[in-house]
Amino acid sequence: MSNLGGCTNTGELFWRLEDKQVASLLLDGWFRESSPGSINEFANMKSILMGSPGIGKSTLLCVMAFHLVFKHKKNVLLYWQLTNVQEENCLLYLGYEENKIVYFTVKRCKSDRAVNFYEELGNRQGFSNVWLMLDGFRYEDIPEGVQTFRMLATSQQVSLKSQEQTDAYCILLPCWSKKDLLSMGSLIYKFTPEDMEGRFYYSGGSVREFTYATWEHIRRVMDNAISDVADYSKLLSTTSSTFSDGSQGGLLCRTFVEKTNDRSQYLARRHWQQMIDSEYAVSGLSVRLKSEALLRIYTRAKNAGHGALARCAFDIYLHRLATDNRLKLFKAEYDLPERRKSDQPRHFKVEQVALRNGGAFCSGTSSDFERDLVAWRDEETFTYWYPWCDDFPNIDSIVKLASGSGKKNNVAYLHFTIARKHDINEKRLEKMNEIFFPDHVKNAGETDAPVFIAVCPDEESCRKFVLESQPEVLAAKQTCQVFVGYYQEAAFAGRPTYREMHWPFCSYRLQNLTFSH
Repeated sequence: MSNLGGCTNTGELFWRLEDKQVASLLLDGWFRESSPGSINEFANMKSILMGSPGIGKSTLLCVMAFHLVFKHKKNVLLYWQLTNVQEENCLLYLGYEENKIVYFTVKRCKSDRAVNFYEELGNRQGFSNVWLMLDGFRYEDIPEGVQTFRMLATSQQVSLKSQEQTDAYCILLPCWSKKDLLSMGSLIYKFTPEDMEGRFYYSGGSVREFTYATWEHIRRVMDNAISDVADYSKLLSTTSSTFSDGSQGGLLCRTFVEKTNDRSQYLARRHWQQMIDSEYAVSGLSVRLKSEALLRIYTRAKNAGHGALARCAFDIYLHRLATDNRLKLFKAEYDLPERRKSDQPRHFKVEQVALRNGGAFCSGTSSDFERDLVAWRDEETFTYWYPWCDDFPNIDSIVKLASGSGKKNNVAYLHFTIARKHDINEKRLEKMNEIFFPDHVKNAGETDAPVFIAVCPDEESCRKFVLESQPEVLAAKQTCQVFVGYYQEAAFAGRPTYREMHWPFCSYRLQNLTFSH
């Protein structure tokens, strides 16, 4: 079956809860008898199995075909539309002749030939006794003569007209969770934990990409998908197609159900959630995804327990808000938990941080940043900086503040966090102060001291957040004021941002782009 494009290369299956739910729904629609108190609304209807590319729809279709033959004694004709270099469309018949199992395959089977086989079998056995199953076809492009199928598996969007909804229904096969992919990779492919983490970083919830031979292969496929997106505004749009549009860009958006244990959600589109779950893809699309899309990715990843993806989306989302001058920050002075009794509430007096509006600058790495920060510090038109790397220690960005004390304004070192706890490094803050608050500036007494703010997703998280360890926090408080805070998205008033007007391409960060306001 694998050389026909319909099953796994290993011949082994990892049976997910999602597969079980979909198979149960299909069998229920095909075979359950209606009763006065329980009508089978899908009886005698076509089943359209939808889902993102590369998640196992073809495999499930084959499983259902074998189940129909060996459990229910049906005659099944499968017709695949393939895109492999070695093969074109393929046809497989599996059924009974004089109570004996017979089968035949036809490779490079054009549609007119498939129609002839179907008609011949139907005329000989009765069309109601031949179950036609299609894979890989667009619903709108199914060849005439094979449109009376029982099941279609497709990655393409299917919009049934009102009159068609009495004849067919759609069911979603959701993408893979990280937990299931790691279990499958360990049990079947014997991947190491480190290897699987790297694979999932690139692939997200696609089992096909996850099981490619090398990381480089997965990355190359994802690079092609990112560069192939024609309209970035439609990625994760609530009004655009949920599935592939026929381009490589369809590989990026994955579709899930809200609750995998609720069978009804597999049939109701209002419960289908779309997201980009490849951390590599989210990073590569960082300047092109809308802030609303980034927030949806963060929320979905957090709820699904994908910590790394949630952190990635959260960081990029806050960079986006700050770059577009839409970030509102609130802070409260951080008090050590050890200095409070267990029954005492945290001291929490919140005030808004006065941020300066201006342009954003992305430059520097964890080992080479001093000259970039000095240049940014001295350039008045730039008010927000963040590094050209994802491993910059202790902080994620720096923002210039508007002074309210009568002194010269200085900066806030921002650390974005979705974790319950995080450490703080006094030595790194001292290194930053050598640039922004050197001794001669400090001794002159004319400039506000820098501040450190750990930025949480919301006020509740902010109240529970803990900096570690106590000695480091006490030492950091000698270097600058230490705050814990949270963000809000400010309504943007005025003309469009530079990005909205020009929308430049970048593979991970914003590069050294200036943003005029």
